[in-house]
Amino acid sequence: MPFSTPASKKFKVAIIQMKPKPLDPDHNFSVATSHIRTAASQGASLAILPEYHLSGWEPDSPEFIPIARKAHRYQKAYQDLAAELKINICAGTIVQTPPDDLPSESIASDATSAEPETINGEEDEKPTLLNISPFISDQGELLGTYIKTNIWIPERAHLTSSVDWHKRADSSSQPQPAPSKHPNNMKHAGVAHDEPYESSASKPHQVIQTSLGKVGLLICWDLAFPEAFRSLVHQGVNLILIPTYWTAFDMKPEGLKINPDAEKLFLESTLVARAFENTCTVIFCNAGGPKEEGFLGLSGVYAPIAGRIEGSFTDEEEGLRIVEVDLGINDVAEDNYKVREDLEGETWHYGKY
Repeated sequence: MPFSTPASKKFKVAIIQMKPKPLDPDHNFSVATSHIRTAASQGASLAILPEYHLSGWEPDSPEFIPIARKAHRYQKAYQDLAAELKINICAGTIVQTPPDDLPSESIASDATSAEPETINGEEDEKPTLLNISPFISDQGELLGTYIKTNIWIPERAHLTSSVDWHKRADSSSQPQPAPSKHPNNMKHAGVAHDEPYESSASKPHQVIQTSLGKVGLLICWDLAFPEAFRSLVHQGVNLILIPTYWTAFDMKPEGLKINPDAEKLFLESTLVARAFENTCTVIFCNAGGPKEEGFLGLSGVYAPIAGRIEGSFTDEEEGLRIVEVDLGINDVAEDNYKVREDLEGETWHYGKY
């Protein structure tokens, strides 16, 4: 499918490679906000944060679920910030419970409380947890959300994938709602607000129309699945954003004995490959932090032909980098490789996405 790109194909992205303080969303939001304000002052059009940037990944803590129940307010706060600073924001991921599972007072209550939720005097059952990436426009509008589809193995005991969540919704007796601009409506994951509702169970990867062109969102382990990228490219996406929390210790000890840098090799190889094989620019934002704790970083812009773009992170260092994105490189790559042309052609051999 041809590209849909803005009149100007160049813009600056602020890549925020931060180490979340475990279970302290207020602190982490403050850090993220400070970086975004700096980014806006330096002319960035887009800021992107890592996966789990508000809470870290602490699913066994008794504080994790209460934080998730009340995390919706941070999404609204990012919308207000985007409107104030006139900057697009990909707010990493925010682990949340579906709105229908929330006690009515929970959104407005303190997000840092570790007390278990109770309903009718009894402790609530463990709720559904969704790992959600919101894309917010420079006008503060929630243009779309994406629920993580490919759940990393240790996460599967705690998170529900987009496909499983929407299968559950589709099988319920309740009619499916049309997309809503309400910031807490997660039943239209990945769908821009001017598009009709379509179940994420049948089509989990959908395009978001933005001022930067057609954008696709993926999360962390989605990177391992080329089918996810092809699904987005088939819809004309020219920019894919990937918030991530990927560490060296995701590899088991047996694998680390073979290559202690296996996960770094995985990321550097795969990010460049995905950009080349899809004639598409990829912006990858990982958590940063001490190497001895397993942090890898490597956040950056990856483009076909060019590879990792100058100014991207090359290590695990925490901080902010402003990188210039040139979506025109995608056009040069497509002119050379004809990947999208072949995808749409009658002689394509591998099925339609």
